[in-house]
Amino acid sequence: AFIAAKLPKELIELLEKLVLEDSAFNSNKNLQNLLILTAIQADKTRVMEYINRLDKYDAADVASIAIENEMFEEAFAVFRKFEVHTEAIKVLIDYVKNLDRAYEFAERVDDANVWSLLGGAQLRDSLVKEAIDSYIKADDPTTFKAVIAGANSTETFEDLIRYLQMARKKSREATIETELVYAFAKTGRLADLEEFISDKTIADVQSVGDRCFDGKMYEAARLLYANISNYARLSSTLVYLGEVQAAGDRA
Repeated sequence: AFIAAKLPKELIELLEKLVLEDSAFNSNKNLQNLLILTAIQADKTRVMEYINRLDKYDAADVASIAIENEMFEEAFAVFRKFEVHTEAIKVLIDYVKNLDRAYEFAERVDDANVWSLLGGAQLRDSLVKEAIDSYIKADDPTTFKAVIAGANSTETFEDLIRYLQMARKKSREATIETELVYAFAKTGRLADLEEFISDKTIADVQSVGDRCFDGKMYEAARLLYANISNYARLSSTLVYLGEVQAAGDRA
């Protein structure tokens, strides 16, 4: 009746007496919902106080309506209060658009799903090292293709190695192992590369060898071609390394 009569402030005052003061109705979910939602429409300055003081309202509905009304801090406060951590960080990422705050929140709650969401946001923002750190904390290899693409575009190969080593423990994928071999080559970690390919691997050693050859990383290419006994390509590589006699012997 108050809403129909366009008396929202009067309704707010009545609801405050019912749910904020000592009464038989102060734990009533519907009345708490009505108080907060009325304030969203009629007096936004009171909303944060209600969110913090009350605890029986429908968090998902209140937060959703707050977002519709561009009250993002209030929506975040709701999700944080009710420990809906993944939704809370989505508000910081998608609406507040503050990755520093999102990182601080992830540090505080230390939840794998939260770290994964932060990692995705950081990767979309080309913060590849930070994204890798987040994905490692999440122990999450599921977006390995996007991480690999991001690391290649920014030449973040040392960090990529850390990520791929984590990913390999969780999922045996040829792409993961292939890119790990290439990252070893790009960072000059030839001893690690040689040890890795000498063990059982499903990496595409030939393709990495070709990439190294084309990129003039001939020492890495030599190890890779020797591993798969590709003597024709090995001979060409040795020529570029100035080892002409050895190239002739391999040919």
